[in-house]
Amino acid sequence: MYEIAQRVLTLLTEPPREVTVAVGLPYEEPTGEWSCPYRIDGLHGWEHERKVSGADSIQALEIALTTVRGALEGSPEAREGLLVWDEFT
Repeated sequence: MYEIAQRVLTLLTEPPREVTVAVGLPYEEPTGEWSCPYRIDGLHGWEHERKVSGADSIQALEIALTTVRGALEGSPEAREGLLVWDEFT
C-alpha cells in the first residue's frame, strides 16, 4: 500500500503502546470503481487492513476515513478511554 497519510495514536496501557493508522492512495479498479486501502496496527490482538470502494477517488477516500474513525471509536480501547491522539485527546 502506498501511504498518503498516517497518524500515530497512543494506547494508555502499561507500558504505553502506539497504534498506527495509515490511509493509502485511492486507485481505480478494473471495474471502474475506485478503492482506497487503509490499515490500523497496534490495538490488542487486532490488525486491520482493508480497502473500501466508491464511485470516484474522493468518495473512496472519504469512505476510508469514515471507516477508520468508526473502527477506532468502536474499539474496546477507545470505549475505555485508553486511546488518545497525544495533545489532541
